[in-house]
Amino acid sequence: MLCFLAGVVTGSIFNVRTLLIALGLILAGSTMLGLVQGTIAGLWTLVNVVWVEVGYLAGIYGRCVLEHAGNSRQNFSA
Repeated sequence: MLCFLAGVVTGSIFNVRTLLIALGLILAGSTMLGLVQGTIAGLWTLVNVVWVEVGYLAGIYGRCVLEHAGNSRQNFSA
């Protein structure tokens, strides 16, 4: 769940370069964990990569919805 939250924050605030850096760090960590702990631990960390990407898409969607809501407000001042 933390990976999903990290993806949402990354998607709503930062651009895609930050996502690529985060994914690189996660993949490096999953490779090291897979070498030290075994295949099962490495596979679970790859699942975390998927959660980060899903969270990133959710963050982009949330940012898009908020931007459209802000643009659709009408100015009622004369």
